Amino acid sequence: MVRGPHSEPVPDDATPRDPAPLDPAPLCFTPLSGPGGAAPVDMDVRLQRLLAWRQHGQSKPATASTVADEVAVIAKVSDVARFEALSEVTPGVVVGGIAADGTAIVTARIPVQRLDHVRSRGFVLSLKAAQRLSRELQATVGEIHARPEDLPPGNPHGGQGVVVGIVDTGCDFAHRNFREAGGGTRIGKLWDQNARGQGEPGFAYGAVHSAAAIDAALLGAGDPYAALDYWLDPAEPAHGTHVMDIAAGNGAGTGIPGVAPQARLIFVDVANSDIPWSGSQVVGSNFGDSVQLLEALAFIFREAGSTPCAVNVSLGTNGGPHDGSTLVEQGIDRLLAQAPNRSVCIAASNSHEDGIHAAGTVPAAGSHDLAWVVAPGDRTQNELELWYPGSAALRLELVSPEGLSVGNLEPGESGTASQGGQVVLFAANRLSDPNNGDNTIGVFVAPSVSPGRWVLRLTSTTGDPVPFHAWIERDDKGQSTFEAPLDNTHTIGSISCGHNTIVVGSYDAHKPALPLSWFSSAGPTRDGRQKPEVSAPGHNVRAAASRSVTGSTRMSGTSMASPAVTGCVALLLAEAAAQNRSLTAAEIRSMAVQAARSDPPVGAAWDDRYGAGRVWAAGMIALL
Repeated sequence: MVRGPHSEPVPDDATPRDPAPLDPAPLCFTPLSGPGGAAPVDMDVRLQRLLAWRQHGQSKPATASTVADEVAVIAKVSDVARFEALSEVTPGVVVGGIAADGTAIVTARIPVQRLDHVRSRGFVLSLKAAQRLSRELQATVGEIHARPEDLPPGNPHGGQGVVVGIVDTGCDFAHRNFREAGGGTRIGKLWDQNARGQGEPGFAYGAVHSAAAIDAALLGAGDPYAALDYWLDPAEPAHGTHVMDIAAGNGAGTGIPGVAPQARLIFVDVANSDIPWSGSQVVGSNFGDSVQLLEALAFIFREAGSTPCAVNVSLGTNGGPHDGSTLVEQGIDRLLAQAPNRSVCIAASNSHEDGIHAAGTVPAAGSHDLAWVVAPGDRTQNELELWYPGSAALRLELVSPEGLSVGNLEPGESGTASQGGQVVLFAANRLSDPNNGDNTIGVFVAPSVSPGRWVLRLTSTTGDPVPFHAWIERDDKGQSTFEAPLDNTHTIGSISCGHNTIVVGSYDAHKPALPLSWFSSAGPTRDGRQKPEVSAPGHNVRAAASRSVTGSTRMSGTSMASPAVTGCVALLLAEAAAQNRSLTAAEIRSMAVQAARSDPPVGAAWDDRYGAGRVWAAGMIALL
């Protein structure tokens, strides 16, 4: 199961096993179905093939012009403005202008899973393969009004005197955007939790690299990565490098600074080795229980000391109770209450269109069937988690795709099923979680188990109706889904439900209508609180590329939106310090919400995806 940054896949901890051999049978065609079961037979054959790959659990790899699971297209459209306004569409160029018949040939990039949706629009007359056009970080900084000329006169420049902390993966300390004019580093500390080392007191694992050690590596004659013994994949742009540049890059390499370019930086390359990511032990485990994640945050705040500090976390999973009760969320709230002038911004998640949430009520008399669909070509493990009130009790019967009952689990019971001496199925019907008192059902299915339509048959054992919410865990290489019709509410991530964190959704700053990103997850929390708080540009953001020294790369995701808000908080904290004012985390969060701009969103004080609206750096500072 993949756990990692919101915007890009990370490697599985173990290579999935091939499914168990099936009985020989003649090959036969399976009709390709789009949303609602409609077969897009009028679609370009190559695009149909990409859809077929996805429906069978296979991903399209990234290319020089696209990210993973995205395809470059050329389209003939009757309305360019409406086509480019679709949040799924990253526009390229209009080829040759508008013809006499009113049509135009345009290039664009579209996520594979949204091809049929885009193709079905009436103004899309044809869809083929094409090339893409990239976007720049300056669209983010300009749209949120974080440029120096947008801020009040006398505002401290670029977040000077503030620490921006990044908890992520992959810090390219050698990129010019994170170096001073003389070549030295802007990074005060880099804690690589994955390294073999002794750490330092209180954080006694991994390797902690000081600014002096980073400078020695940068200013020496050899390879700086070898000198520091810190390695980055040369073939894959590092997620954390991109995120850090959005929040606080100085533009010395790319020419385009981030939101708080004068802030001091602290980076934790977070490990997740304290969480089981494979096998039946994954049931009930997610980032919300990660000691290493919580320690990363504690480390940053310790290093910052009394200096104002804004931290970004663009990580997450789908599981968990979604009520703010995980230990990491509780720990973050406590860290924020420990001292003033602290803030943590967290990406909302990119799961809105993934079919990973379901909700319903088990009737007082009778059962409720919850269908869980694993694609035929899915060679990854799959995991589901269901939460319901602690005052209730549910019996679970698991029914296989063949229509056979695997067995029943009464409240408080768990069970396993084995093949070839290995556990391939595990389910737990757990009562009274210690953090919130609620009950939870978890189901794990190994890669070797039959794909298809699994059914969780739920029966109330107390004779009362029982409301529930369920989530399928994130799996970037073979996402299983609930059966349509889908409920895409409550899709924010596993650590995005705390009380004083600022959770951030994504929209596209490159389009006049500023549409929501199609992937940006929705609130509220399971206990009914309004998350996300705000939204920010996260669509097609071009920022620093690792191992390039001065280069940039494009990424999309709420991972790219969250650091924009982190940078805004850094600007706010710098101004507050200049006024000799202290701000609590609750006040910072409130200012972000109060200053948020609407239209869009329209018609509500809070939108389940935009939040209170689009972040406004200048407006936040004006509230001081």
